[in-house]
Amino acid sequence: MRIALCKTALAGPVSGADEVMVNYATHLHEAGHEVTVVLLYPPAPTDQYYERLRGAGVEVLCVVETSALYALLRTVRDLFFSLFFFVYLVPRSFERLRKFWQMLNRMASRLYVRRCRRFFARHRPILLHVFTPDAGVMLMIRAGHELGIPVLYHELGTPHYLAALDIYYKELARVLPLCDEFAALSPLLARQWAERFPFLESVSVLPLLMKDCDGLVPTLDPQTRSAETVFGFAARIEEGKGPLALVGALAELNHSGVAALVRMAGTGPQLQEVKARVRALKLGDACEFVGFYTEPMGCSVFMRSLDVFVLPSLAEGTPNSIIEAMAHGLPVIATQIGGIPDLLSADSGILVPPGDTAALTEAMRRLATDPHLRAAMGRAARERYLKLSSPDAVLPVLESTYLRLAARAPRPAVAHHAAAVHPWEIASEF
Repeated sequence: MRIALCKTALAGPVSGADEVMVNYATHLHEAGHEVTVVLLYPPAPTDQYYERLRGAGVEVLCVVETSALYALLRTVRDLFFSLFFFVYLVPRSFERLRKFWQMLNRMASRLYVRRCRRFFARHRPILLHVFTPDAGVMLMIRAGHELGIPVLYHELGTPHYLAALDIYYKELARVLPLCDEFAALSPLLARQWAERFPFLESVSVLPLLMKDCDGLVPTLDPQTRSAETVFGFAARIEEGKGPLALVGALAELNHSGVAALVRMAGTGPQLQEVKARVRALKLGDACEFVGFYTEPMGCSVFMRSLDVFVLPSLAEGTPNSIIEAMAHGLPVIATQIGGIPDLLSADSGILVPPGDTAALTEAMRRLATDPHLRAAMGRAARERYLKLSSPDAVLPVLESTYLRLAARAPRPAVAHHAAAVHPWEIASEF
């Protein structure tokens, strides 16, 4: 069956939504399904996610094959966002720039309403699997509905999203009745989204899918680790991911005499501010910025250099980076938000309140001073990854969802089919 995985654009160089879509597309393709990634706008030829899709043999089609307007908008956006001295010297300039970009993007996408409908009428996939709320996705949902193509909207975030995204979720509420099914990333998120949009008949659970690290799991042997505990952070470096809280906790930890190091992978609008805070706290080499990895091997190399993974986000759905860390057998410290509590059990990680630097510091201290606990939590994290997010666990759920939607069959209250092997699938009716 021909499945269209749809987004407005690839939003790299670091994008959790792009990572989710690429992982689904490549694994479905490897499993023998006919998969096409459909974008409203063409990606940059060197975009890391585009290169991974092409390398895996996944077809990528664009509704708008060339768009001088969109290219100009992205150039202007990147130019302003790169002028960090302007962003941080002018009060609330980043928020104003974001709103201006959102307004221009919405106006530009409306130029392609008819073209989007003609595109799907010509290619006629068996269903549309649409990710993330933005202006282009709204067009795709409407086009699929008008053409009688089943539409699955897959929400990758949390209903407790940052205020900057409110404009997109207000628009999403208007088009959700046109979708055949709404899916979230975990049972907890499914319940929360069912409360956020009470008009939905049900909310499914479609977990994140992450490729196994091919046995490249670090051996957390307490006898061979150095006295310095290495904590890792991998995400867009922006306010919502909590990098400043992590830097503050590292300073408290080292000030108290606990030898610790933080390695930060990623880039984003808050990168220069975080570096400035590191300098102000005189952390020196205790905080390393390693750039961003662009493919799974780079991720594996980074994760294997760590003792503990930390993500102190203020708002999240289900982070890819936490699952990557679990796949590599790392214990995790994260905030108790979004779908993270579904991922982490008490024996595989530590949850702290968002924005609570004292609790984050204490959790880091606990794992830094107990290598045996780190090793035990790492083993438990690896086991949870295999049960929740490995290809063997997720692909059957994804395939059965597609088959049911393509046939427009009603969603069963309890999954009785042979593919119901995922722990979350049994209790995913909300």
